Amino acid sequence: MASTRTKPTVTCLMECSIDGRLDEGRWSTMFDKDGEGNPDVYYETRNKIDADAELLGRVTVQKHYAKNIFKAVSHTMPLNLTPFKGIRSREKMLAVFDSTGMLAYDSNEIDDRTVIAVLGTKLVSEEYLCFLREKEISYTFAGDDGRDLNAALGSLYNDFGLKHVLLAGGGLLNGSFLKAGLIDELDVVIYPGLDGLNGINSIFEYKGEKNEKPCQGQSLELLDVQKCRAGVVLLKYAFHKESN
Repeated sequence: MASTRTKPTVTCLMECSIDGRLDEGRWSTMFDKDGEGNPDVYYETRNKIDADAELLGRVTVQKHYAKNIFKAVSHTMPLNLTPFKGIRSREKMLAVFDSTGMLAYDSNEIDDRTVIAVLGTKLVSEEYLCFLREKEISYTFAGDDGRDLNAALGSLYNDFGLKHVLLAGGGLLNGSFLKAGLIDELDVVIYPGLDGLNGINSIFEYKGEKNEKPCQGQSLELLDVQKCRAGVVLLKYAFHKESN
């Protein structure tokens, strides 16, 4: 039977403290009585998932990989809104949600992955698209404002052949996917420490009204619990959505 899927399977993988916070530089010291050292459970899990691509938000990529900002001389509206396929130098890909086109990449690769920029049709400039094409950086669109996640996933599936993607944050991007009901699986690596300060980013950070419930209509089924080295725990869940 032919597949009826129109978008990739989405697995969200995050590492956090016990209180769900993301800034590892703030976490309390690991109690390591056996001298095992901090196990790299996050990357071990990432490699086992073996997704076709990772999905990251602009803030995360700017913090860790592409610190330079693109400075446009003009802001001409794009002439062509067709997704662009640059040179795919690596099998694995990295889709970066950067609605306005801010990141000035050095090349079309980050962390041994080929970059795809996910943009907003009415927020990005033709000048930025030219910059991406010159760098052989692929791009596609997520609606007018860069927030149409269904459109983005549809393009990643149909135009780039991505069947399984790994959503790796940050918290704002994760929260948007949660609200849209687009996460199929959730893996959480829990570091045995705490942050404790109010206002520090957590693994899901949907910016909505006080009465909004981003996870409404969804439930989590616990599939597996793994006690790893040095007190690190890996939790695996499947998402279930209520039918309308």
